Amino acid sequence: MSNHSEVWSSLNWKKFQKNLFRLQKRIYKAMQNGDHRKVRNLQRLVLKSHAARMLAVRQITQLNSGKKTCGVDGVKSLNFEQRLKLVKELKEADKWEHQGLREVKIPKKNGKIRNLKIPTIADRAWQCLVKYALEPAHEATFHARSYGFRPGRSTQDAQKYVFDHLKSKSNGQDKRVIELDIEKCFDRINHKAIMSKVIAPQQIKTGLWKCLKAGVSPEFPEQGTPQGGVVSPLLANIALNGIEDIHPSVRYADDMVFFLKPKDDAEKILEKIQQFLTERGMNVSAEDQDNAVNGRL
Repeated sequence: MSNHSEVWSSLNWKKFQKNLFRLQKRIYKAMQNGDHRKVRNLQRLVLKSHAARMLAVRQITQLNSGKKTCGVDGVKSLNFEQRLKLVKELKEADKWEHQGLREVKIPKKNGKIRNLKIPTIADRAWQCLVKYALEPAHEATFHARSYGFRPGRSTQDAQKYVFDHLKSKSNGQDKRVIELDIEKCFDRINHKAIMSKVIAPQQIKTGLWKCLKAGVSPEFPEQGTPQGGVVSPLLANIALNGIEDIHPSVRYADDMVFFLKPKDDAEKILEKIQQFLTERGMNVSAEDQDNAVNGRL
């Protein structure tokens, strides 16, 4: 067993990363050039790439913070042989069948409950592989003022943008802000709306559709992307991309700050935001909506 672990550790991971990055860079450039056909062809190559499949299994079983979290099958870890078996199984990523999700309830500081829905290790590896294919295409289209769950970006970057925007030399003393949180964002994303915006070949879309349906609530069968899924934050960013164009703002995942000048009409801006969200099955939280309309900014 120890010998197997040493073999796994001694694999040329840097070479795998270099090979994957090369493919992702080509996807990014093709998307910038508007060549969607080339993008989809390259995404298919990612799914079949041995390097990408190896890295996906390693990411899920060794590197992610929730690597020891089990799904409905109760499996918390994989040994060397099981990892290699999963790498081989991911060759059929375009025909992947998702298992159910294990629900975990986590209390929040405000007394509410956060429902996590945890996929199995195998399903998380599939999602990771698909994310490798999707992310570079969408990174080429994402708004510059979106910072959450994106490579090379952080909460500190979002905070710096807010501070810089409110500095006196930027006439920040004359500005107001609207802070908005999308109500149950991950639970309310409309499946058809998100799938219409995903840039990917049909086999990836079919797999994502099954992934979304594996985590549905009986109350909202056409909505939701499971919190706990590897690809869920990316799907949320895809759904929300463009909301930043409604008015000067900054977004970190489902939290947004809009900057208002003295003569800006907060209610009209909020109406545009709500229309954008309604088309995607989402809403501004009632408390934030009330605060914005009544001037409690």
